[in-house]
Amino acid sequence: SLLLLGVALSVWLSRTGVLNIDESRLAVITQYQHADNSLVFDRSGEKIGEFYSDYHIFVPYEKIPKDLINAILAVEDRRFFEHSGLDFRGIARAGFSLIVHRGYAQGGSTLTQQVVRNFLLTPEKSIERKLKEAALALELERRLSKKQILEIYLNALFLGQGAYGAGAAAERHFGKSLDQLELHELALIAGLFQSPSRYNPHKYPKLAKARQQRVLKAMLDAGFIDKKVYQASLKRPLEYRSLHSLNAAYAPYFIDAVQEQTEKILTTSLKGKGLRIYTTLDLALQKQVAEVNHNSGDIYRRAAQRLIGVKRQDPKLIEIAALTLDHETGAILAMQGGRDYAQSQFNRALKAKRSPGSSFKPIVYAQALLSGMKWSDTVYVAPVSVQDYRPKNYGHDFMTEVTLYNAFYRSINTPVIEIGQKIGVRNVLDLAKKMGIQTPLKNQAGTLLGGSELTLLDMASAYATIANYGQPVEPFMITKITDREGKVLYERPSAKPKLPRALPEAVAFEMIHAMQAVFRHGTASAFPQWAARAGGKTGTTDEAKDTWFAGFTRNLTTVVWVGTDENYAFQSSVAANTLALPLWDRMMQRAVALHPLKEPSFPVPQGVVLQRVHPLFGYKQDTGMEMPFLQGQEPTKSSSTLSIVRDTGSFRDYLDR
Repeated sequence: SLLLLGVALSVWLSRTGVLNIDESRLAVITQYQHADNSLVFDRSGEKIGEFYSDYHIFVPYEKIPKDLINAILAVEDRRFFEHSGLDFRGIARAGFSLIVHRGYAQGGSTLTQQVVRNFLLTPEKSIERKLKEAALALELERRLSKKQILEIYLNALFLGQGAYGAGAAAERHFGKSLDQLELHELALIAGLFQSPSRYNPHKYPKLAKARQQRVLKAMLDAGFIDKKVYQASLKRPLEYRSLHSLNAAYAPYFIDAVQEQTEKILTTSLKGKGLRIYTTLDLALQKQVAEVNHNSGDIYRRAAQRLIGVKRQDPKLIEIAALTLDHETGAILAMQGGRDYAQSQFNRALKAKRSPGSSFKPIVYAQALLSGMKWSDTVYVAPVSVQDYRPKNYGHDFMTEVTLYNAFYRSINTPVIEIGQKIGVRNVLDLAKKMGIQTPLKNQAGTLLGGSELTLLDMASAYATIANYGQPVEPFMITKITDREGKVLYERPSAKPKLPRALPEAVAFEMIHAMQAVFRHGTASAFPQWAARAGGKTGTTDEAKDTWFAGFTRNLTTVVWVGTDENYAFQSSVAANTLALPLWDRMMQRAVALHPLKEPSFPVPQGVVLQRVHPLFGYKQDTGMEMPFLQGQEPTKSSSTLSIVRDTGSFRDYLDR
């Protein structure tokens, strides 16, 4: 009887033309490219982010758990590996139901028919649609193997919670990868294929459980599991987990930057492409930086209490940015683009341009040393003005004689203007560019004192150059990009050609030594424990609208900025050493614990001598302060060297130098 039914059906199909297959339609399935989330990994290979439009996790047939395949076959199509696309026994059952109940029945569809329906047809219940489905299923079985069809079925169909495919459903419903699921969980996944909305376990857990039980019973009836396993699986609890955004879990600002950079490298959108993006992020350090940010409410509250001109002194107004990189390679290890990513996704570490204040001074002094000046050179601290610009000194130091070394670590402003008069702003701007500052700076006197806006990444690059003994490095986040099969699409060269040297080793060390003195005697002296192993510089703009601390050890450079997005002013008691510096200290304590130093101190390069000098008057003194000098340039006299720097000439043509 089944044979006669099949013959009659074939004759009818040929007369209606339903069997006339448009081959191009099947190409949608036969040439289907599995969508897959693009994944981001940290430097040790741990997944830290993913990009997608619809949530896909492609799992090739060979890696699909056998229990899941058996569950699908048991409940959806037990004769899948035997039939040729249509299960005539199922069709007979559906036909009988149609006659008895005088309505359309959904039963009898094979997995192949379900693939055809989901890709090519509408869900309408009609004889014509069912016939088209049958004809296309027969043809599809001629084009693809059973394993290929099953692979498409298990990876492409919608399974609730935005998930497409069993791999995505495992993550969305259980918070696990597919290969981590056990039988009772795989049975739940298998049950979703019939109706993912109706059996959504997060919305309808009782219905989902009942469906899981039917799947397990079907597996028992089909002989895939025995009664003991069946009963044990029924008792196992189903623990569902709502998916939390991986991108926001650890390093959201970094992940956003990686997406933007990847799309620039590959000149295409990366969502759904199944890319594997390997990055420089040190996840352990990133977690520590985020924890410092989260646990530094004491700093933020004190700062908020000293805000001026706001109706409500809310700690949430205080924003930060922080960046840590390995200055030997340029690898960005950690990034904090703001206080709270949920409140603001703007990345202040890479995109905000703020005035650096005195943290820009190391570039000015480095150019001064390049121009032949020495740390023992002295200057008389007196009020100066350039056109309409009249800088002030923090602490109002005037009418005193100091060495350049002393003026640097105490961050006295007016000597910088005298230095700028002698060496020229243009030369300072050129050096800044060589040291890695990409943001265009203004050719004006205020730039010498940090009046031109730049990014945190700019500052990190410049300080990394000093810490790296004058050798600039290019900061980077991405080391390699592959497709999901491992084909390399981009790889950063392991031995990338070095950038032109910005500073001689000797001059760079002269700066390192002076920046260590900032911890010993200067504006960072509240943290003297860093003096032996780190150098740095504070930066505070007018009314403390921007506070910075940039510093480095032998292997790490970290820059921290604290302020407000609205440029609010603070009371005079607020400065970099009360805002940015304490945060830098907390972050760097964690960083050096994770990246211990083989050589904590900075070795003195060839051609540099250390000599004790009077800190104010610049002459040789056995009980004076240790300063570094190029060999042959150390002071020998026992009297002031004020005349070397002091120039009473006009500031004419100052901006053109």
